[in-house]
This record gives sequence, C-alpha cells and structure tokens, in this order.
Amino acid sequence: MRTIEVNLDKDPYKVLYSDIQQGIQTIQPESIDGRKVAIISDDHAANNNLDGLRKALSSYDIKIIEIILSPGEKNKELMVAENIIDKLLSNKFERGDLIIGLGGGVIGDLSGFVAGIIHRGVKFINIPTTLLAQVDSSIGGKTGVNSQYGKNLIGCFKQPELVICDINSLSTLPKRDLLAGYAELIKHALIGDAELFSYLQNNIKNIFNDYTILQEVIHRSALVKADIVMEDTHEKNIRAQLNLGHTYGHAIESFYKYDGRILHGEAISIGIIMAFKTSLRLGLCKADHLHLVEDHFNNIGLLTDLKSLNGKKILPEKIIDLMRSDKKVTNGSINLVLPREIGRVEIRNDVNENVIQDVLHETLHL
Repeated sequence: MRTIEVNLDKDPYKVLYSDIQQGIQTIQPESIDGRKVAIISDDHAANNNLDGLRKALSSYDIKIIEIILSPGEKNKELMVAENIIDKLLSNKFERGDLIIGLGGGVIGDLSGFVAGIIHRGVKFINIPTTLLAQVDSSIGGKTGVNSQYGKNLIGCFKQPELVICDINSLSTLPKRDLLAGYAELIKHALIGDAELFSYLQNNIKNIFNDYTILQEVIHRSALVKADIVMEDTHEKNIRAQLNLGHTYGHAIESFYKYDGRILHGEAISIGIIMAFKTSLRLGLCKADHLHLVEDHFNNIGLLTDLKSLNGKKILPEKIIDLMRSDKKVTNGSINLVLPREIGRVEIRNDVNENVIQDVLHETLHL
C-alpha cells in the first residue's frame, strides 16, 4: 500500500493508495464506533463502489446515512449543500460523527464543504473515484460550491482525516472523464516535475492501458500537489501555482454554466495551452515548450482549443469579465500562472488585458 503523508501543522493526514476495504480498515474502531457515518455520493460512484464501502464499514458499530445525488457540476451549489445539511440534522447528526465523500471532484468538494460548516466542522474522509479527484482535488483541503458569479466562490478549507485512492474505481470511467483527470495530472508535471512530464511522454501510449504505469503517474502527480500544500496550506503564495490553466479554464466553465458541454478538466487543458500562449507572447517561455505540450495534449486526446464545441458562441469580452470575477483576482487585477519552462511557472498580476484578448481570439479562432 503506497502512502503520501500530508504533514500539516494542525491537520496531518494520509493519502492511501489501496482498495477501499484496506483503506477503511485503517480506521480505529474507537474513533467511529457508536457514531453516525454519512456517505455522500452520486449515482455513478455509488453504483460502482457503494457496496464495497458498505462491506468495509460493516465491521464497525455505526449507523449509516446515505445521500446519493445525480452526477455533475450542477449539484455543486449552495442549495444542494443546504439540503444535505438539513437531512443530516434531521437525523440527529452530531459533532463527533463522520462524513465520507465517495465520488469525483464535485462530491469531494461538496461533502468536504458540508463537513467543514456543519457543527463548525466534523470528521471527513474522502474516497475519490475519478482520476481528477485522485491526483488533485482530494488533496489540500479546498472545498466549496459555485455561485452564479463564478466557480468555487463559496467555500472553506477542510482537511480530511484520510484519503483513500482505489485505482480500481477508475476502470468504470468513460475515456472522456479519464482525459479530463489527466489534464490535472499533467498540470502538476508542468508546474514542478519536468521528469514526470518526460515519463508521460515516453509512456503516452500505455498510460491508460497499464495500471502499473497509471498508478505510478497518479502517485508522482499527487506528490507534487502534496509538497506544495505542505509548504503553503492556505494559498498565501506558492500554492497559487496549482492554478495553472484555471483562471482561463474557470471562466470558460462559467460561461457554459456547467451544462456538461465542457468538463472541468477539459476547460483546464484549454486553459493550460492558453497560459503557454500568454507566456510566449510575453517572452517568458520558448515556442518549443508550447509546441511540446500542445503536441502531447493532441496525441493523448486533450482539448487545446474551443473549436470542437458547438452551440453558444464565446465572446472574448465575456470571458475576460468572468476572469475579473475569479477568486484569485487581487485589487482588480487578473492573476495568471504562467509557464517559464516545463516544470517551472511564475505568478503574474500585471498581464495587459489586450494580451489576454489576443490569446482568446487565437484560441477561439476568431
């Protein structure tokens, strides 16, 4: 069983790479016996993983409350969180009880948010069942819901007690969801591990076919995230590097109102390419770096622009307006994480909006 130790001063925890049963068995009985355990999941994750979780929990003296939602970003909103809290409180859920999130990034963010605010905080275990959640959103304690004004604008930091990553849960994912998760995986290589990027380049044909390789790259990608989180838990400085591609990407997601036409990871893959194009225009990185990353994205099947999306026409002015509403804005200035080379980025808040508009026009093929 591989383990990453996330050694935070106040809330240290482990990320376990094991099957769900093994991971659950690491919980000490005295910590949950006699308590209520709320499992928050969605239809897809529950259909494929809930029976195994029930079996793993059957050796404990607990009362289980199950809350199963429909899948998708549309449930990541304040009203849904409030409905979950109402159900928990109506079942006499107490401060010493436990919430388990079983699902992808939406479920992890939503269940962690509920765990962070009900009774001013209860215990929380995250069991991510998507690639995106296993490499990124399950680590670091960021939780939250979306607003009509933008993505993740309402939230709190809530570190889990434990994260259990079962690679077997990925076998039920559609290829589109795996690729969306891969965007976050490779993001960590582009931020801080050039050797991982080389490994991904060399194994590009086998990443999703060989679980040994997939397990290796998940672990290495998650290590980049964990190291940054340990250095800057509350995103005061270096942790903002993890937002590579996210200022552009979140604006694109918000523009489409989370209607399923574009997944989070797909928006981030486009956003990463836009960040490289911005860097290139500013003379911060070489064209070779952009072309290497763009070729890799194209070869594995990640989106690099918006020409494949049909329907609603994107207006660059609207995207910039949404970028101004991003939670990373400082004193009205748009913050961008920009690559200097593969494996190294910097944070800038002085990019002229004309440059951003030019990059948007290029990406939108206007």
